[in-house]
Parts: sequence; C-alpha cells; structure tokens
Amino acid sequence: MSKATSTPTSTSTATPTAAAASNYESLLIKAADIPPIGTAPWTGDAPKTTLDPAPPDVTQTFSSGTNAINVSIIIADDASQAATALTGAANSVPSQVTGSPVPLPAVSPDATVTIGTSPDGKSAMAALLFTVDRTVAVIVLGSGPGDLTPVPQDYAEAVGKAQVAAIQAGLPNLK
Repeated sequence: MSKATSTPTSTSTATPTAAAASNYESLLIKAADIPPIGTAPWTGDAPKTTLDPAPPDVTQTFSSGTNAINVSIIIADDASQAATALTGAANSVPSQVTGSPVPLPAVSPDATVTIGTSPDGKSAMAALLFTVDRTVAVIVLGSGPGDLTPVPQDYAEAVGKAQVAAIQAGLPNLK
C-alpha cells in the first residue's frame, strides 16, 4: 500500500480507523490454529471490525465442511468493563444454544461452555465465553443441519486455548 498524499487533516481522520481495524484483527485465532475435524481444513472469511457503536469488536467465521466456528472479540476499555460485557454476552447464549453453561477454567478463570443444540434442534452447537484482560471472547461452534453429535468439551477447550494465545499475542500491540 502506498503512502497517503492527502492533507494532514484527511490522513489523521482515515488512518486511525484502518490501523485500529487491522490491530483488532490480530486478536483473532488463525484458521491453522483451529484443531482439524476430519480431512477438510478450516478456512476463514474476511474479518469484520465494528468500531461504532463502542465498544469495538472484531468477528470472523471459520468453516470446515459443514462445521462452522464464529469468533467475536469485544475490546473493552478495561478488565472491569470486559467482565460486564461477558455477563451481557452470557445472557444472549440461550438465543443461540440450548443447554446449561459449565465452567471451563482450563481456558480462562471465568470461561464457560454451553453444549447443546441450535434453538430449532437441527444442529449441534456450543458457545464458549471468557475474558482475557480487557477483551471478551464469544466463540460459537456449530455442526451442519441434521448433525446432532454434541460438540466435544475438549474440542471447545482446545479452540478456546488457541484463542486465548492469539489475544495474549495481539493485545500488547493495540494502542
């Protein structure tokens, strides 16, 4: 990408948004770090960063065959705000996954995983939620229609640990 030749006013307006979006994407797990299921590799769509309304978040969906993993990272101002956002995220889980949340401290001290099905009962689903410092991770794992084989808890844990590592590597670089 070439250097901007615009006036300082337009450069200072555009650059922080692009830089922030790029930095937030560094918090996401990479497809290669997601444990394989079967022979189909995981591939990710283009990450999407939302800066407004606050707090900012970055989302990406990965797929492997008929399986999908949606990862959303919310970037709060501090750990206290992240804890509040985690509660809000936990309240939304029943609209995506049936089942009861259970602690998953091997991922993060406040991690919970809910393993069940989609609300319509047509696909196996799991939701993993946790904080790392000032971020909240919401990871929703799902199978294809008609596949009701529960998402293994150890698989959700492996994905969660890989996501924690990505956040820990990327967070110090955020402004």
